[in-house]
Amino acid sequence: MAQDEFRTRLDQVEELYRHLIALREDAKGGHGAGSEELVLAELRLDNAWHELYEFMDLPLSRDVGAAPKPE
Repeated sequence: MAQDEFRTRLDQVEELYRHLIALREDAKGGHGAGSEELVLAELRLDNAWHELYEFMDLPLSRDVGAAPKPE
């Protein structure tokens, strides 16, 4: 069950990534998505990654749990 959910979330990330790449390619050609649509696609991809990390119970930053270094 958890493996199926992981696969679903990973597939969603991949689909959003491919969509973003397609939008960027269209924008390079001078047609296609505007900057607002690109930003929204990037935000959707970022949110999907965050959800995947939360599902896997992973920290979102490498700095999580690291103590500040004294100077």
